[in-house]
Amino acid sequence: MTTAPLRNLTVLGVCLIAAGCSVLSPQPDSSRFYILSPIVQSNQVAASSAAVTPNAQLTIGIGPVEFPDYLRRLPVVTRVGPNRIEMSDQKRWAEPLDKNFTRVLSENLATMLGTQRIEKYPWPLATKIDYQVEVDVQRFEATSDGQSQLVATWMIRDGQLNKILYASKTAAASPTGADQASASSALSSDLVTLSKDIASQVSELDQHHPPSNSEANSSSPL
Repeated sequence: MTTAPLRNLTVLGVCLIAAGCSVLSPQPDSSRFYILSPIVQSNQVAASSAAVTPNAQLTIGIGPVEFPDYLRRLPVVTRVGPNRIEMSDQKRWAEPLDKNFTRVLSENLATMLGTQRIEKYPWPLATKIDYQVEVDVQRFEATSDGQSQLVATWMIRDGQLNKILYASKTAAASPTGADQASASSALSSDLVTLSKDIASQVSELDQHHPPSNSEANSSSPL
């Protein structure tokens, strides 16, 4: 009389165990990782640096670079409306976006200005900076309608006197294409636009308003 119920319970137990094993078994990782890219092609450098006079003696301090908290993370953010964003469960930045942004900006400016003397904030007090570049990023994401968006205010200070020499705002947008790789490329292009704006102004200041550090060096006896 009890054989059938016992058999049914046994079958049910086996099914539950099998289902449990299926749920708990390792699942393939569908994460995809992306990164911003600096200027690398010589023709792109030439096109972006037409208004820049290289100066290998310049020492440029980069930072602080401020980012909104919602962008200081690894998941890729897409803006789907004026007051709504979505964070991807699968698309991720390979490093925090604000750090990636600062690194690529530094590389771009080094290439455009023709100097390897790039210091990232905070630098040692003993380091002599010609110009300090501060950036405040308001937007840096792709939108659901297929556009990238960069909005940032920035200023250039005299590295020694801490005096503001120039302040401006850059807004850039590019078509993103259908995938995140294209979106990352579009955001990198927007960052080139910002880098070009900054590099052009640093070069202009260097020609017409030499930094106090350079003036002191030029007046020092040999």
